Amino acid sequence: MADAPGELEPVSAFGPFDALAERAHQFYLDGFSERAVLACREGLLLCGLAGDERTARYLQFVCGIALHQLGRHSEASVEAGHLLRRLERSGDPLWRAKALALLAETRVDLGLTTLAMDHLAEGRMLVAAATTGGYNRLGATMAVALALRALVLFEPADELMGRAVAETGFGPRIQLTTVQESAVLRLSWAAMLELVGRPEEALGHYRVAHSRALHMRRLAQEVGYPEMVARAGAIEGYALQRTGDPALAEARLREAADGFRLREVLAETHITRIGLALALSERGEHAAARELLELVSRTVQQRTHVDVWASTALVATAAAAVREHGEHPVGPPLESLARAALGRLWADRESRFEALQDRVRVREMAEQNERAGRAALADPLTGLGNRRLLQQLLERPDLRFSAIFVDVDRFGAVNDDHTRQVGDAVLRRVGALLGARCGPADAAIRYGGDEFALLLAAEDADAPRVAAEVLAAVRAEPWEALATGLRVTLSVGVAGRAPAAEALTRADGACAEAKRAGRDRVLVAGERGTE
Repeated sequence: MADAPGELEPVSAFGPFDALAERAHQFYLDGFSERAVLACREGLLLCGLAGDERTARYLQFVCGIALHQLGRHSEASVEAGHLLRRLERSGDPLWRAKALALLAETRVDLGLTTLAMDHLAEGRMLVAAATTGGYNRLGATMAVALALRALVLFEPADELMGRAVAETGFGPRIQLTTVQESAVLRLSWAAMLELVGRPEEALGHYRVAHSRALHMRRLAQEVGYPEMVARAGAIEGYALQRTGDPALAEARLREAADGFRLREVLAETHITRIGLALALSERGEHAAARELLELVSRTVQQRTHVDVWASTALVATAAAAVREHGEHPVGPPLESLARAALGRLWADRESRFEALQDRVRVREMAEQNERAGRAALADPLTGLGNRRLLQQLLERPDLRFSAIFVDVDRFGAVNDDHTRQVGDAVLRRVGALLGARCGPADAAIRYGGDEFALLLAAEDADAPRVAAEVLAAVRAEPWEALATGLRVTLSVGVAGRAPAAEALTRADGACAEAKRAGRDRVLVAGERGTE
């Protein structure tokens, strides 16, 4: 319950209006992408009014993937750009990886492969560097894997998807989404291998896809999700058809066709139609088979740049024409056309993978150089910025900050009475308390000795409030745990927004006034102090 009447309590760790995002995401999962986009845009308006940024970023992402699912790739790319700008203040690397993966996937379908690989290289690095993150790490891993799949880089995509499937601590519904994407990935990989003339390799992948489909079915049954049970049956049926069990395959495919609405945006829709068309063609029902295959070719190509299922449908159409008419003049050219498109894509895989690896290596080197540069601007004891960083800010009169200047009271006595090791520990802890109140655009500086500065960049930064929080945190710190009888207080000066040099000078003066007024207090330049 909320602590006071009239207060709203968040209902989810993801944001107060997370139910809106869950509703939109469910529309997307079920293939109602138009509804998902509408729900996202309505939810974004509400979250903007309520200030719920966590839910807003999720809605923006779902809007992007739903637009991409609809084949509206330019609009999806714009949504990814909006999400990246939304993330600038939060600095969340996993969310950035998700946005970059979405941007990469949309640009593959827009034919902008070079740009896609640039985005994907950074997204892949961000996911690889993450050691925590829970649901966000899972989502980012899957997003990067799907972008790799769009580039026909199945091996690294499947490796990442395998990690996502192995993640523990999530309920069966989240596991179901992960396993479903994993099963479709492996089935697409098998179909691609078959199209490029590697049927023996394809066989093993079909068997893995079959196993994943069974896992998907069990999870869908566990959570009571009949449409996903049917979609699992589509994947299972197609895999069985390609591995030599046509009777059971057709039974599963017909169950799937009756068990979920065949929406054009779902991969399982095309899988079902192709599988049934192949079974119909084998029995001589050529007109019905042709109708299903033409539907797949037409609807898939409207939505994606190059798709394995559109090409599979074309090859199946050519084979059906031969069964119906014998050696038909349309058959060989049609099959050649389908195989040629994917053959070029497959042949380019190695060069694309090398190009992606090169981009990752370049980014890693740049990041190492950046870390070295940051180390040169960091105080080795506290990890805060040092005087060199401060000097860079002082030389930028175009930047304006509110300033907080901090002096540890009677620090010499701490060293004398409790040793320098205890004194260093005090400085590290004070530095940590300051750094915890430092946003991405702010700067926490160890000014020298026992003096610190905090420069707040936001126009609406409430520097007096932040200073009071720092003072209260230091007062509440269990200093006795460091040394018996140890007590630490601060004198804190605050100055309003101005160029860094001016703000810092005024805050320093206010800090000196706080010390003269008795220490252990905050004094705002031009005002009386707060004890």
